[in-house]
Amino acid sequence: MRAKQRIAPAGMDLIVKTDIGIMNKETPLKVLIIEDHKDMLMVLKKYLEDQDFKIITAETGEEGLELFNAQKPDLILVDIMLPGISGLDVIQTIKDRDDKEESTYIPIIVITAKNDIQDIVTGFNNGADDYIIKPFHFEELSARIKSAVRIKRLNEMLLTQSHSLENANKEISGLNNTLVAKNKELRKNIYGLHSLFEISMELSSILEYNELISRTIFTMMGQYSVKAAFYMQADQKMNQLRVYDSRGDIPVTIEELKLDAEDSLISYFRIHPAPSLIEEIRKEINTSSVFHKLENHNVTLIAPVMLKGKIEGLFCFGERVKSSPYEERELQQIAILANIISIAINNARLYREVEQLSYTDAMTDLHNYRYFRMRLNEEIMRDKRTRSGLSLLILDVDYFKNFNDTLGHQAGDRVLKQLSDILKETVRENDIVARYGGEEFAVILPSVDKKGAMILAERLRVNIEQAKFDGEEVQPGQRVTVSIGEASLLDSEMEADTLIKHADLALYAAKESGRNKVVAFSPDLIEE
Repeated sequence: MRAKQRIAPAGMDLIVKTDIGIMNKETPLKVLIIEDHKDMLMVLKKYLEDQDFKIITAETGEEGLELFNAQKPDLILVDIMLPGISGLDVIQTIKDRDDKEESTYIPIIVITAKNDIQDIVTGFNNGADDYIIKPFHFEELSARIKSAVRIKRLNEMLLTQSHSLENANKEISGLNNTLVAKNKELRKNIYGLHSLFEISMELSSILEYNELISRTIFTMMGQYSVKAAFYMQADQKMNQLRVYDSRGDIPVTIEELKLDAEDSLISYFRIHPAPSLIEEIRKEINTSSVFHKLENHNVTLIAPVMLKGKIEGLFCFGERVKSSPYEERELQQIAILANIISIAINNARLYREVEQLSYTDAMTDLHNYRYFRMRLNEEIMRDKRTRSGLSLLILDVDYFKNFNDTLGHQAGDRVLKQLSDILKETVRENDIVARYGGEEFAVILPSVDKKGAMILAERLRVNIEQAKFDGEEVQPGQRVTVSIGEASLLDSEMEADTLIKHADLALYAAKESGRNKVVAFSPDLIEE
């Protein structure tokens, strides 16, 4: 069923309403919303009240802390940008209190803007459990609240079981071996829940996808004493699953496995989206050649990772160290862990998208100045180790102001976009192209000396000069041209600012000597 759409009040973004449907109507959870934007506050309050939450609202950090101390909410939604005490300080204050006192775990979800990447990281460091980026769909908010509530309930379950263990320890003194065995089983369950909680906290904090998958495999192997494991990732474009990462003694034939989306093994997990032992799967499918390869290579358990109703991937477990069978509680833990991983994968993807936006120039789709400086420093450090060479080009569009003044800024923007495409098509795959600012561009050339850089620079100049640009007839010579300054790393002590200065001096010399030229840096340019 399609979710109902509703437009927020004036100044707000489009949001989509969807039911959370996980709360107990007899004992509704109490949610504290700290948001200084009144329209957003009212929309959130109305939406969550419709989901049978009890809502407390605050418009400042100070008021939020007062209500937190007085009302003891079950969950907190807090905006980072607040008047007075910021949302980050509110999170820190609450978590500091939790560290000093034995209190009920209260999930905190941060509300932030798209470009606040540092705030997101700081929020996690201060103790936030999740975040949501404006503008957002209520569908996403619903999923994040579900995740937070699941973790809260897991924590409460752990505390309850811990209390049960303490009470049981008081009663088992003097009892027979049967009661002692029961106590041992209870300890196993508590340990399993505690370990699961710690694992979920660790994985939920990993925002880099490759690290998340690698860490998950490593953790599962240790937690369940598995000799080898690998992860098959869904490739939606290719409509198949393939081995993404592995640990332990995995045969090469397994590494090269590809599983079509219509394979009977995939169909099995669409019907049974839970961890399954290989012998259970064998009872229902016999036509999958991939399944038989997995079986022949001692895969004993397969756990699907589901995301939004689709198979995101499969975790495949090899033999256990002691060849012991999986207990039911372990299978339940693996199922819970797979759900946690699916949420962590979604978070990692969202973070990657936000990070990409922060390093991209919106108009040209090139890397921006911030990314340029970061990569230039990295390449200089790499060259200090390898001494393989490093060069830098800085380009400037000739008479660009004349173009803007005559045809307008939109026409100028189209020229910059087309020029960006020419740059990307001309350079090598490992070269870094960035918009330096205005009509200036920079190209970092790893492992390229001065001679090679000059050859590429001249090729860029010619390609741009020969390209057809709309409105180029207003330019001198009726064509769009660029001037290029080149500088190469001279020694291991040279820093980024010096290299940029050298390229700038060379660019200035190209401009002064008539434009539409490539000039390499030389020491005499400093004297001039």
